[in-house]
Parts: sequence; structure tokens; C-alpha cells
Amino acid sequence: MDSITIKSCNTAATLTFCERDGDYFTVVYDSPSVNLRKRVWGYTDCDFLVNLFKFIAKEWKGWEGSEEWASIEGEFRVFATSDKSGHVTLSIALKEIDGPELWEATVSLGIEAGQTESIAKKVETFFAN
Repeated sequence: MDSITIKSCNTAATLTFCERDGDYFTVVYDSPSVNLRKRVWGYTDCDFLVNLFKFIAKEWKGWEGSEEWASIEGEFRVFATSDKSGHVTLSIALKEIDGPELWEATVSLGIEAGQTESIAKKVETFFAN
């Protein structure tokens, strides 16, 4: 699988994982108001990102607190929260940690309980070795 796109259930926003190359991948957040793109070093930690999405699918009825995954260098973080109605919010934090123009942005994306299993399977397939 070359890429996967997660569509928000609330807005026109999307989160895309693409351009997988060894330990690297690109994450793209696209909405009418902001477009973000960051190449991420996943190293061996992508299994934990897959596990985050599997957890979301398994606990689709909701859970307490926040579940999180972060890349080893911290340039990409995902925080997942939910309510008891099966609404999940993914808060996505991206930052440029190298280069002459440093930046950081946090955005969010809503997903419905009915999307979670399909998303988890697609994420697992994308990150499969």
C-alpha cells in the first residue's frame, strides 16, 4: 500500500501517511485552512503507532484519558481521546526540528467509531515490513 488517508468525520480535513522508505515515512495533514507535511523517522517505533490505531479500534466505545504515540525524534506525535459515544479525536503535532526555519503546529481530526477498524487495518498494512 503506497499511502493511506484518514478523513475527518467533522470537516474536510485529512491525515495521510505516504512515501514510506525504509525507516522513514511522510505524514500530511490537509484542510481548507492549513496544509502540513513532514518526513518522519519512524525507526522501529512504527509498530507502536500501529498498536495505537488497533487500540482505538478495539476500544471504539470510548476510554478514559489520552493515548499517545510519538516518533523517536519528536517531529510527529498523535494523541487520541474519545468520548462515550464513540467519537475519537486525533490531535496531531508536527514540528520541524532541523534547518533554518523551525516551526510547530498542532491540529485535530475527528473519526467515528465505525471508521476505526478499517483505519487500523490500513495503518497496519501501510507499516507492514
